[in-house]
Amino acid sequence: MPWTQGPGRPQGIPDVAVVLNQRIITRESLDSSVPAALKLKKRIKRFALDNELDHLPLGDIVAVAMDEWLSTRGF
Repeated sequence: MPWTQGPGRPQGIPDVAVVLNQRIITRESLDSSVPAALKLKKRIKRFALDNELDHLPLGDIVAVAMDEWLSTRGF
């Protein structure tokens, strides 16, 4: 299914790096289910272990991925 291209990234949306580098961030919840076949939970755990991370900011990773996905589609 082809996606409809949006009119462009909306004005007033800051760059994701600027937002994530702020000390205090107002957050909202995004609830979603992902295909089990992708084994994302297992891969995330492996990434964290291999990189000796005590805490992996999953919400920040999702924010970067979704912002990039929407921006490339003009939203």
